[in-house]
Amino acid sequence: MSLTTKEKARNYIWSRIESTEREYRQIHKDIENNMTGAVGRDELEIRLDATDRKLDMFNYLFKLIETDE
Repeated sequence: MSLTTKEKARNYIWSRIESTEREYRQIHKDIENNMTGAVGRDELEIRLDATDRKLDMFNYLFKLIETDE
């Protein structure tokens, strides 16, 4: 069974959303538990903000793909 371009795009963006959500949760957990490792808390908060913006972008793209006729 061959997937259409739209189905491939949907699957790709969905996988990016899932992996970005996992990354966001891990960063958030690290900040809450003060597990900053080699980087400081400020850097983790910047990374959390960047990951949140990336997640917003992927969700927007997913919405565009889903509403495309």
